[in-house]
Amino acid sequence: MSALKGLTFVTVPKQLASDPKLASRQKLLTQLEQQLELAKDENYVVRRQKWIKQADGSKQLMDRAKRVKRWWRTDPTGNFYLILRYGNKVISASGSADKGAISVGSKDKLASVIEAVITAARDGELDSAIEAAKAGPRGMKRKAA
Repeated sequence: MSALKGLTFVTVPKQLASDPKLASRQKLLTQLEQQLELAKDENYVVRRQKWIKQADGSKQLMDRAKRVKRWWRTDPTGNFYLILRYGNKVISASGSADKGAISVGSKDKLASVIEAVITAARDGELDSAIEAAKAGPRGMKRKAA
């Protein structure tokens, strides 16, 4: 008896269009999880694979370190501030454009604040801030000299 006889074959179902909001949210969550790992371990490195051309013209797949920029800063008094970003734009979770940083306090609270932001992002609380960051000026043309 054939092993395939017991299986039921059907037509391939069409793939549903992916939700752009969910894709944007997942992109932010990936970045936030990297920030959380960086907050826990200063030596955290994201590895990615890249094809590198060798001297003889062949290509070889190699592991490379990807730079992860910190999203937090300190002020002269030692307080930490977390700055949320989507792409290269600062996003504000409060809804106010001039309040782009979250006051953390000391460094030992940084991981818990990032975890709270991750929870908010999973719940969709940052979707409007992501959309505002994505809706920036597009297609800007240079002025003729």
